[in-house]
Amino acid sequence: MNLYEQSYYLMFPDYEFDDYDTDLTPSPYTASTNWDFEKLNFGHKALSFVSDNDDVAFLKKDHALAFNVPNFVVTQKLKELLERGLYGSQFYPATVQDEQGDSVEGLWALNTYEELDCIDFKRSKYYMPSDGSTEIDGFKIHADMDTYRLREDVLDKIPEEDRLVFQIGGGSVSQILVHKRVVDVFEKNNVKGVKFFKVSEFADGDQY
Repeated sequence: MNLYEQSYYLMFPDYEFDDYDTDLTPSPYTASTNWDFEKLNFGHKALSFVSDNDDVAFLKKDHALAFNVPNFVVTQKLKELLERGLYGSQFYPATVQDEQGDSVEGLWALNTYEELDCIDFKRSKYYMPSDGSTEIDGFKIHADMDTYRLREDVLDKIPEEDRLVFQIGGGSVSQILVHKRVVDVFEKNNVKGVKFFKVSEFADGDQY
């Protein structure tokens, strides 16, 4: 077990949290921007999402978030605490609308556009087709990850300040990893509806 597996966490919605629904559905416009894998240029209209809640007053608090898994939307103040440590992503203006048609503006969505390929496949546990296939119809098959182990040689090359939040590449699902320093920010500001799992202790399914 290396230091990185002790200091990084996978970030998920807290599925046992029931004060309100943290799930978001992107609007057709937002989906068309490919905001979860392409870099957006500032100056276009804000990304927009719909919440299943009767109201989204929770997003008017200083430090709050909602999820379009694995990405998320945060308030202005939470964005200011996180944005300096982003790798391969940026916060982009966003609005969230409730079921009544009312919306909260001035929010920020995590626009991810570059994954960090730092999975150590020699030590991780994952599933691939038993017949040894690596492609289907010309498309690469990505590993279905069960546990994650991280490559020190990749992470060592990037200053810690520049990789506090990143999207990990190489697996079939591009999870968001955050440093313990980010977990501390969430806990200090009592951000609700989110749960963290230390990489060294996580196995797929634990999030549920």
